Amino acid sequence: MLRGARQPMGAEDDGGTVLRKSERAYSWLREEILSFRMQPGMFIDKVEVCEKLGVSKQPVTAALTRLEQEGLVEIYPQRGSYVARLRLGAMTESLFVRGALEAAAVRRLAEEGTDILLLTLKRILEAQEASLAAENLGRYYGLDQDFHLAIARALPFPQVAHQIDIGLATVKRCHELFRPDVKSVRGSYEGHIRIVAALEARDGEAAAREMTRHVSEYAAMLRAFADARPELFVG
Repeated sequence: MLRGARQPMGAEDDGGTVLRKSERAYSWLREEILSFRMQPGMFIDKVEVCEKLGVSKQPVTAALTRLEQEGLVEIYPQRGSYVARLRLGAMTESLFVRGALEAAAVRRLAEEGTDILLLTLKRILEAQEASLAAENLGRYYGLDQDFHLAIARALPFPQVAHQIDIGLATVKRCHELFRPDVKSVRGSYEGHIRIVAALEARDGEAAAREMTRHVSEYAAMLRAFADARPELFVG
């Protein structure tokens, strides 16, 4: 089951910070699922995961429970845990919630003003432009996540950031499915530019409008893909 999975980080990686075992199990499993190294519908063998991570069952069980709450794992009593299948309704709802939260976030941040956030976002835009010029879409997708998380984490509301992160997981699954070309991805990049411009102008309504349009484009892409490949989706 885990033959193609990558090796996890050591417990003291990431700048020497010691991660709690459950957090490490959660992070590793989440990345395996989002990268499609663990395919939708795949059985998750707890024993194998424990052996690979060098932990007991308890932190793995806790990690799987968190992932179930995020819609990435399905747990069935007496049957075990499975990577969640692609559910169009749930993915669409996740994008809707994310769009509403991010629109509210940029509206507030634009009105309050935040020079540090703007500096961060502009640096990300520069890196995204370079990744597009090099046609390095994998790098671009990582920066796309950074862009939206920077906005979410600029708020003093950690639960809002967490919910937006869940919505970003849906987008990451979309990227793995669609594999869009550079031309189509450039439209997303231009949306980022408009969002930053509205934030810099401290125009909250324009920022919210651009963010809503930006996220809705992912929802439209998802629906189009589901129409073209209905066999990949359930529900």
